[in-house]
Amino acid sequence: MSIQRNRAGAYVELIALAKARIIPVTGRVLIPYQAEWGAPNQAIDMADTSERLKESGLLVDELELAAESGATVVGYRVTNEQEKPALYAVPDSYTIEARYPGTRGNDFEFMVRTALVDVLKKEIVIRDSQGTYDTETYLVADKAEAIEILKKSAMVRLKNTGVTALADLAYTKLAGGITGTATMTASDWSRIFNRIDGLTFDVFYLPSTDKAVQVACKQWLLDRRIKARKLAQLVVAGEASKDGDIESHNERSRAMNARYIINCTLAGEHLNGKTYSSVEWAAWVAGLAAGTPANKSFTGVKVPMKLAKVDWSHSEVIKGLAEGTLMATRDGYDYIIESAINTLTTLGTGEREDFGKIRVSMTIDQVLNDIYATAKKQKAKLDNDKDGRGMFIAAVLEYLKIRGQQKAIADNFTFTEDGSKTSDFDYAFFKVFAKPLDAIEAFYITWEVA
Repeated sequence: MSIQRNRAGAYVELIALAKARIIPVTGRVLIPYQAEWGAPNQAIDMADTSERLKESGLLVDELELAAESGATVVGYRVTNEQEKPALYAVPDSYTIEARYPGTRGNDFEFMVRTALVDVLKKEIVIRDSQGTYDTETYLVADKAEAIEILKKSAMVRLKNTGVTALADLAYTKLAGGITGTATMTASDWSRIFNRIDGLTFDVFYLPSTDKAVQVACKQWLLDRRIKARKLAQLVVAGEASKDGDIESHNERSRAMNARYIINCTLAGEHLNGKTYSSVEWAAWVAGLAAGTPANKSFTGVKVPMKLAKVDWSHSEVIKGLAEGTLMATRDGYDYIIESAINTLTTLGTGEREDFGKIRVSMTIDQVLNDIYATAKKQKAKLDNDKDGRGMFIAAVLEYLKIRGQQKAIADNFTFTEDGSKTSDFDYAFFKVFAKPLDAIEAFYITWEVA
């Protein structure tokens, strides 16, 4: 008779989620990007620099900007599906090809030689003419071993195409890599939205400045929130040519008008020496939103900017904030987020004024996502009776208690069965009451001289 072991249930999962929410890396930001390297049309988690080096060669600014606040970057390389990998074929023996399709593979070269330490074996040496990746050397006995060991390579893969054994070969460049980069159309974005719909992320960065695409993205995220109960924030920006026009930014805010959409106006020279438009800085904002714990405020956060494209006037700042536009202003020698707001200005059903703050909106989404995710895992594992529902309620209450201790929500929360809907058969209905907490954004002091 085998030992019966129970998997961790709702209680343990929710406690782990609650405690992890103050760790930046638990925030996930999805970054679609175009490049000549990376897995095409699929999402890849990049939790640190080493993983971004492996997957993007650290050559995609948007990925690096999004990672600055510590969030886990989920990269999604967008292509037109016409890309081809660079390769070199040895007739009736093997083909060595770039790990990913695109023109970047044309920079790689390789050689095969008798091993210096064992004359019965071969050494395969791969190097990058651009110097991004370190030269790799692999010791192999035959092609079968080469196929397996080159799965570890950051640059190439080897395929067996014949019976001829590995033979010495001087440095040879891979060739034939074809780009998959092209101008993205509305139909392309529709395809992307469908593919990434089921992914888990806290913030989505939209690199398109097309107004129609932005509206379509807003609707897609709304449908995803309502139908799939997957809640996420969106960061949008505008055309580079209009980054200095505050009214253009405000017009975009009015068009979005949702608590889950942030409108970025940041533009200018980054501390790394590169100048970015608002659509590129939006990737940094998306990473900031995902990587900032729910007990921290966005307002007053220092922006890694050396010189803004425009130092907004006081009247422009006041107008922009009233419209729900995220702005950075100069504070001495630094630039800071003036007020961490989203685009919500016209309140809808069930919305309050404080929903227009990023921290409040993010907290609402985090709490609901955590409870939804755990409930999904516990589907069909808890009996639909008073005891089963009570176990789930107890787990959520403990989760909310920890979020209260973190100052993400107030401590007068409740989680009970829904009084207006009856839990029966395969369904259980619950109602959560919790107030997200914000931070003090302004101090008013009167000084009376005695």
